[in-house]
Amino acid sequence: MNIEERLGKVFRDVLEFNGPIEREALQYNNFQNWNSLGHMSLIGAIETEFDCILDTDDIIDMSNFDKALEIVSKHVAN
Repeated sequence: MNIEERLGKVFRDVLEFNGPIEREALQYNNFQNWNSLGHMSLIGAIETEFDCILDTDDIIDMSNFDKALEIVSKHVAN
């Protein structure tokens, strides 16, 4: 499984949704369950899945799936 697939699974599990990821719709505070509590749960799950520690700036900047993928990709080698 590549980084995008793994990240998609984390998003599905934490934000409790099924189906394909519609990247444009999957945004912080614009998607059910992705509120402040969901955001911190998502961060914890990403750090666990990818065995990394995200910087505070990255946590704040993670506002949609594509940005999350960009952030995770810089912390994880393929």
